[in-house]
Amino acid sequence: MVLAGCPPDRLMSAAMFGNRYRLELLVALAESGEQGVNLSELAEARTVAPSVYYGPIRDLLDAGLVERLGRTAGDRRRWYRRCEYRFWDVVLTLAQELAEVEVEAS
Repeated sequence: MVLAGCPPDRLMSAAMFGNRYRLELLVALAESGEQGVNLSELAEARTVAPSVYYGPIRDLLDAGLVERLGRTAGDRRRWYRRCEYRFWDVVLTLAQELAEVEVEAS
């Protein structure tokens, strides 16, 4: 895995979770609430290919931490929503702590 030039949050994600994109997906899911997350929209916002999230979302589905939402009539997009576990509170706390570390490092 090439990490040269990788943003700090993705370096942290690679070190903690073995995947550069897992942390940003976890945070997006934790912050999304009932609406959920669409991988294409997240990818566009983070300027990456949606496929970088396929492995991490599959792992979260397998672990029972995320559920796939039904499609809305006329909408081809696939949405995912976090299941209710205290795990998501931990993710939000971790994201806040990491943001503070990044600010202090700047």
